[in-house]
Amino acid sequence: MLRGSSLNSLNMKTNEFVNQLSEFCEFENENFTLDTPFKSIEGYDSLAVLSIIAFVDENFKMKFTALQLRELSDFKSLIVLIGLGKFEND
Repeated sequence: MLRGSSLNSLNMKTNEFVNQLSEFCEFENENFTLDTPFKSIEGYDSLAVLSIIAFVDENFKMKFTALQLRELSDFKSLIVLIGLGKFEND
């Protein structure tokens, strides 16, 4: 599992971020894109939101609330919230 890994030492490629976050949250589908709506993901629920909060805190040392994440629509909007400068385009 990815717990304990650190993404913040180097810029992360956006597709790698999507894959690692999906694995961390235990989402079933393996073909997510930046534009995949969170609400369309099987298993996206309040527990998944808490997992996203934990993933971002652990890997980027940033703390978000469930209310902040509720406004996000897809992986791309999460990347924008974290900060585009922390990512590389694929």
